[in-house]
Amino acid sequence: MSDLAEGNGLILVDVTMASGRRRSLLRVLVDRPGRVTVDECASFSRLLEDFLDRETLFDSPYLLEVSSPGIGRKLESPEDWRRTVGRTLRIELADEVFEARLESCDGSSLSFEEGRRVPLTDIVSASEVL
Repeated sequence: MSDLAEGNGLILVDVTMASGRRRSLLRVLVDRPGRVTVDECASFSRLLEDFLDRETLFDSPYLLEVSSPGIGRKLESPEDWRRTVGRTLRIELADEVFEARLESCDGSSLSFEEGRRVPLTDIVSASEVL
């Protein structure tokens, strides 16, 4: 799935499967630097559905849901930082909480507008707000 997403300019953020009475729900979250659109999610959903049908990965009926991670989702991984460059984040440190636009990530720290740098090790929690 990751290769299929990357081949379409998307980042695979998360995949979950929830069992239901009649059918399971396969939830796939995708994003990209900038923002993923509803049309991109719909297009990827069709591609993914074709792929899953071709590969016959599931024996029982399932419902496929493709969407973006959405605002408010906790940010933790290097991929999270890469895909949220240019977006406004809420950063919680041990002694401060602030919101700022993420300018870049070098792997060990985040750079925000107005030259502020925060080491990743100092971040208690982070989420996207805009």
